[in-house]
Amino acid sequence: MHSFRSSPTRRFAAVSLILATLVTGLFLLSKDRAGQNSHASPQSSSSSSPVRADVPSDIPTDADSVLAPGALPTRRWSLSDGGRTKDFQLALDEVVVRDSDGMDHRRELIPAATHETYASRIEALASEGTMLPVLYPADEERKPGNMRLVTSSLLVEARDGVDREALPGALKLPVESRPEASPRHIVLSTSSPLAALAGLDAWRTLAKVASVDVLLARQQFKRAMPNDTLINNQWHLKFNNQSGALTGTDVNIESVWNYPALSTAANTWRGSGIRIGIVDDGLQTTHPDLSANVDTVNDKDWNGNDADPNPGTGDDHGTACAGNAAARGNNAVGVAGTAPEATLVGMRLISAAATDAQEAEAMNYLNNIIQVKSNSWGPADDGATVEGPGTLMKAALANATTTGRGGLGTIILWAGGNGGDVNDNSNYDGYANSIYTMAIGAYDSQNRRAYYSEPGANLIAVAPS
Repeated sequence: MHSFRSSPTRRFAAVSLILATLVTGLFLLSKDRAGQNSHASPQSSSSSSPVRADVPSDIPTDADSVLAPGALPTRRWSLSDGGRTKDFQLALDEVVVRDSDGMDHRRELIPAATHETYASRIEALASEGTMLPVLYPADEERKPGNMRLVTSSLLVEARDGVDREALPGALKLPVESRPEASPRHIVLSTSSPLAALAGLDAWRTLAKVASVDVLLARQQFKRAMPNDTLINNQWHLKFNNQSGALTGTDVNIESVWNYPALSTAANTWRGSGIRIGIVDDGLQTTHPDLSANVDTVNDKDWNGNDADPNPGTGDDHGTACAGNAAARGNNAVGVAGTAPEATLVGMRLISAAATDAQEAEAMNYLNNIIQVKSNSWGPADDGATVEGPGTLMKAALANATTTGRGGLGTIILWAGGNGGDVNDNSNYDGYANSIYTMAIGAYDSQNRRAYYSEPGANLIAVAPS
């Protein structure tokens, strides 16, 4: 028997992201919400800084100018984060190292560095991987949910009437990417995260520039999935007098699957012909109950920057989500997913901290062939965090639900949240509360709201968990 089980440190009761739509709506997809544009992301305002027509001479052009002793500014940085502008300060007592597989590792600096020694202290760790300085919002308590990692990427917005293709020349920086859904923005690459911070003020004064921000990476938090490992225990799919479950709490899916008929038989729906993108911490492509359904040609890994979505050590959340959605049915192995013949596409995004640009790329990824995207993650479910998507992610969500599936719109599912036990509310999560996503809550085997499931007016449906 093969299970889809989480590590002991994370509870796994079902959010049932896929249940509410794959069974009742996956094959009758509509455009209901895709065409709504009332929440399209606004363009950021123009900089109020003095405008300079040419490249300032004080912009650092290489890492050496930043790594010189004393070069690191002693200051706060005003940066865009999750659609809002915040003041951040550098953490002098820690840094994050990203390894070759895209996994992040926090390293304490003991004793803490000073502003004069910080650059040399983190440079001494460079052999371990890519160094990512850590920022926290100024004047706020430090906690995992508000840690941000500084990348070497800049998000630059062109002023009105300026083509974004003029921006690389204006800043004298190479192009990293061109956001598909936001034609006024371009992502440029600097020599290092510290160089990006050091040049920020000068870049913001350029005549062709409306705004410049360093892309910050933030670690998203995984949300719950089922721990059922045998089909007879999957009460949420089919009530079978399981201990503790009440009749009527399942989705009664047996008649939809219509086994043992062939998948081509009349009145038979098992997900055939539908691709589900599992946007998560990875997908084990060789899992014996998944491999028959995995599309290894179109997998993508934003954390490791390659096409291999297989998870790193300890990351099993995405594989569990995939099992809940489309574990192969009728194969005498393990469990059955809700859509047991759908195709799975692994989209590894949240194994490490990801930027607004990376999140946006995931939402825009292959929307011509991936009809559904499952997202069981989001900001910290602690009852105190109010966060949402950034500029590029907002534009990507609008674009995906407007142009995906040949104009019908990609279906983007989102977990409503796991903070019900700490009085969190799904409305506080700007991803689950977006007009372009379908937020799903959960109820338990006694027909009660699952203890962890967050309430919220944004929930499209609740499903057995």
